[in-house]
Amino acid sequence: MTRGEGRPAAGGVLIERDRQLAPVQAWLADPRPTVGQVLLLEGTVGAGKTEFLRAVTERALSAGAILLHAVCSPEERDLPFGVLRQLFDTPALPAEVRKRISPVLRDLMESARTEDMHETVEHNRVAILYDFLLPVTELAATTPVVVCVDDIDHMDVASQQCLLHLVRRMSSTPLLMVLTELAEPRRTHSPFHAELLRHSSFVSTRLAPLSPEGARAMIGLRLGEAAARRLCDGFLEYSGGNPLLLDVLINDERLYGEVRQQGYGRALLACLYRSGPDTLRVARAMAVYGDDASPKELATLTDADVATVEWALRSMTEAGLLRLDRFRHTVAPRTVLDDLPAPDREELHHRSACLLRGQGAPAVDIAPHLAEVGQVLEPWALSVLVEAASEALLHDEVHRAVRYLDAARRSCTSEKDRWSIQAKLAQAEWQLNPLASLRHLMALTEAARAGRLDHYEAILLVRQLLWLNRTHEAADVLALLRKRAAQQQSTAIPAPPGAPEEPAELHDMELWLACTYPPLAGRVPIGAAPTGPEGAPTTRGRTFWLQSIGALSGGLIRKRSDGTQEWASHALSQLDLNHHAPWAEEATLLALMALVYGGRLGEAADRCRSLEELRNGRPSPMWQSVFDAAEAEILLRRGAFPEAVQRGRSALEHIPVQGWGTAVGLPLGTLILAHSRMGEFDEATALVTRSIPDDMFQSRYGLHYLHARGHYYLATNRTRAALGDFLSCGELMRKWGLDLPGIVPWRTSAAEAWLLQGNRDRAKRLVKDQLAIAGPQDAVSRALALRLMAVFSSLGQRPRLLGEAADILEAADCSYELARTLSDLSRAHHALGKHRRARVVVRRAWHVAHLCKAEPLCQELLPDMSGEARTGQDTERTTALASLTNSERRIASMAVKGYTNREIAEKLLITPSTVEQHLTRVYRKLAVKNRQSLPGYLRSDAG
Repeated sequence: MTRGEGRPAAGGVLIERDRQLAPVQAWLADPRPTVGQVLLLEGTVGAGKTEFLRAVTERALSAGAILLHAVCSPEERDLPFGVLRQLFDTPALPAEVRKRISPVLRDLMESARTEDMHETVEHNRVAILYDFLLPVTELAATTPVVVCVDDIDHMDVASQQCLLHLVRRMSSTPLLMVLTELAEPRRTHSPFHAELLRHSSFVSTRLAPLSPEGARAMIGLRLGEAAARRLCDGFLEYSGGNPLLLDVLINDERLYGEVRQQGYGRALLACLYRSGPDTLRVARAMAVYGDDASPKELATLTDADVATVEWALRSMTEAGLLRLDRFRHTVAPRTVLDDLPAPDREELHHRSACLLRGQGAPAVDIAPHLAEVGQVLEPWALSVLVEAASEALLHDEVHRAVRYLDAARRSCTSEKDRWSIQAKLAQAEWQLNPLASLRHLMALTEAARAGRLDHYEAILLVRQLLWLNRTHEAADVLALLRKRAAQQQSTAIPAPPGAPEEPAELHDMELWLACTYPPLAGRVPIGAAPTGPEGAPTTRGRTFWLQSIGALSGGLIRKRSDGTQEWASHALSQLDLNHHAPWAEEATLLALMALVYGGRLGEAADRCRSLEELRNGRPSPMWQSVFDAAEAEILLRRGAFPEAVQRGRSALEHIPVQGWGTAVGLPLGTLILAHSRMGEFDEATALVTRSIPDDMFQSRYGLHYLHARGHYYLATNRTRAALGDFLSCGELMRKWGLDLPGIVPWRTSAAEAWLLQGNRDRAKRLVKDQLAIAGPQDAVSRALALRLMAVFSSLGQRPRLLGEAADILEAADCSYELARTLSDLSRAHHALGKHRRARVVVRRAWHVAHLCKAEPLCQELLPDMSGEARTGQDTERTTALASLTNSERRIASMAVKGYTNREIAEKLLITPSTVEQHLTRVYRKLAVKNRQSLPGYLRSDAG
């Protein structure tokens, strides 16, 4: 092999480097060079200078040359003759040459301990020229010698001077010297560079970033041509053609399929460290302040002059680390921040906050920097953090609000402000997990007892304590609020303009207590609650939501159904899941449940659907849990049991059972009843046996749990236990003045239990009582009572009672109860000898129950149903559906679900008359008289 035949460069690292390698190849290919060659290779960090030297060494060794190699570093810049020792104290030199120069090298280094490096070189000039360099030049005359020095910008001065002596002899010494250095935009030429430029053997070249073609070729060699076509543009954007960054991008893609901080980020960080302290400081300031920082702002942050900052930006841009003075990938600033020492990071954030405030920036821009500082002493910082936290809560950015409020609490010096901030912090953490805010609530309770909380904060504290089973503490705070209100009324001193109306807010809360935690409620004046939302505030602030809660609660406890439904609709129309306000989630839950209690399941479901469509991203865990629990109850009452289970589980996943506190009765009750209706008794048993707080049974939420557990007992043949739960519901509801069948229909449930125990008299008395109290808005409660009243009626009256009940339940979209009523109706027809009609009705009942996934009811309806019969029903269903057009099936499906003709027309963008025409054709094809007779299987078929 001749000296010019080296191994090819590995892996494509030296793509587009042929021009720079050409002088090396030419010199090595010359069989008898008579002069030397000095090649200075400049390049930005990551440009591939070290890889270039590696390729030179491979070719030199392949050509049989003696290789002398050294690497300079900032840490050894002040080590005299350090580079010289790396080059010439090496086994690569023949033994006789090393024997001649080693003593001289030791003497030089010994002299440098007591003298200046320049003086050492001058005093030992003769020894350097004749005893040290002469053996090297004599060796080069007979054997090719290649000297490689990496990063000469960090070379010690003594080694520089000695190498210059060698360079001056290159015209007669056939020696190849390859040097690399960092290319810097403002580099000034040193005496070393000036001396190099004087010699004809000197050649300077530069490593440029890779072109798009070069980048594509490099990616193709490592990942294949298909990957190169797919990734080239993005990788070129992220790397700026920097070979080092491109190499780690390829490696990240090959190993992980994404850009990673451990790969790309660390490579970029290494480039910054090698670029010098000024560049690193500017990059850190950019990472803290943001990419849009101007040179002037960066200069302020780093205590540097603008020229230094502009040089650093230009240096990073030329190296491919920046594009338009911005980091090329989001991984970059994260890596720089993670590497920044904590004290330096805090200092930069503090300076950034002060700079932004001086520029008049909004609080939302300043607060992120203040939140990163341990303690901010400037007086203005507190108001900035609180304002930014309020803005974050308004947009449901709860985690951000918690950060700002926590920073504000650390920096607060006023005791009054500290309690106010801690109250806001508890409120924010409540949105993430109520249980996590408990540590704040207990401290706030002590503050309330000492009179350090304002009226509104104390009211909100009562609600939070009650939710978390802290009834004793809540009662203490309530007593203080009532005492303060009584004193204010007795003094009759008017409140200053703009002050909150404390009696009105306390009154709204008292109404809420009477509806939700009745044992703690005080005296509520009759008629004090508004009957409609006409006078409600137009803004969605704390006054609106608390007033809504008072109106809704007052309507429920006074049984003013129309006003309650109107308030519920109004409150939900004002709701925005993307914004947060105190009491808003409680008002939302109460408004949805008010619609449910009033039997307006369709409207409640539509509200849930529209709210979900309007929200941006995921709301806070608390919002999501409350929303899921309400929707689960709606789905349960509509008979959509699998969907109810899914929503109920979601409610308990976002906020754990312990975090639900007393309100856990709502989602637990929904899940227990849904599982029981579907025959999933193992799942229901697991929920019934869970530990629950005793205080739950002193709240409205406990009614849901007791009623659901009663039906679980009923389904598992424990009628005595079931009756106990149902009667407990009745006792509590009467005691609390909250005896609304829409909350839980305890009378009809208890009547079922009495019937199973054979006590018809007590069952009949309860059914008559429910029929007597059921008003026009309690249609579902009336239907449940009519179904049971049929048991006590003559055989001829039963179809009329059951038919009326079925019509009500179908209109209310209560599918499960509809299936039970249809089951009883089929038995009544059968008893009257109307067997054909009975078969039609029982099939419909089975289909409705099957849609609900109510397996026990399905088995009860058709216990002996053979495979042939099922096949016949499937054939009947298939034939019926095949007779309908897609439009007819779609409209019929919506009609079965309870939509009016006008609602169907609005959703399908057609006229009501068109809807009526389609339904008329459907009735004719299916041989039914009206929409109430449409088969239930159409519900799940949308055409």
